[in-house]
Amino acid sequence: MIRTLRTGRILNSPQLAWRDVDVRDDLARATGLPVYIENAPIACALSHAWLGRRGALGGDFAYVTVSDGVGVGTVVNGQVVRGATYTAGEFGHIPIDLRGPKCLCGAWGCLEAHTSNLATISRYLGRDLSPKETRELLRESGITVADVISHMRGGDVQARASLEATARFLGIGLGIVINALNPSLIIVGGEVTAAWNVLGPIVREAIRERALTEVSANTPIIPESPDISPRLRGGIALVAAPLFAAPQVA
Repeated sequence: MIRTLRTGRILNSPQLAWRDVDVRDDLARATGLPVYIENAPIACALSHAWLGRRGALGGDFAYVTVSDGVGVGTVVNGQVVRGATYTAGEFGHIPIDLRGPKCLCGAWGCLEAHTSNLATISRYLGRDLSPKETRELLRESGITVADVISHMRGGDVQARASLEATARFLGIGLGIVINALNPSLIIVGGEVTAAWNVLGPIVREAIRERALTEVSANTPIIPESPDISPRLRGGIALVAAPLFAAPQVA
């Protein structure tokens, strides 16, 4: 999701098929309450910059969310990076296979089209991953990534294959993040982290195949359990940061 911090307008949300939608002002009028709009990876990164233990992460890290979409929240010198036109961190829309499936954004072979929860579920169900199919799957399927993980642990071969493919593509994406940003560490959030004992080694192998140095290939990767509600913590940080001595937000 791409949005503007000043106006709160959502410029582009491929999952919702929204472009230039004024969410903040409409919600504020409807509720009579202040409304803050932020995308998930930046909110999660802000939660660690603001609510995390001081100095625990250092000044430079990346938070990668794997959910219905894939994105990266980047903190550099203690500042959350949004970019000149608010598109910083949209690594989910970097193409990794031009012959790959069509992404909800309209491009072909995006990282998100291979790695998102919807991609994992589509592979498991044997569904084509296309904007039309994916939106129908989002509306109609009762299957979740947690279900796929449970089936994998129960010996379902198709579930394991689907999740292992997600892990390989995620490793490719993290390799791009490492080569482009060289963060001191990467935090991964999302439902797939519940199977990190199985997926983590596959992710690391894919990173090692693509990282440019041995040191960067060993960049620490920390999976964050979805049980701690990282997006909710990010929302708290988004509201609290302007009120206290929060890290400066770029």
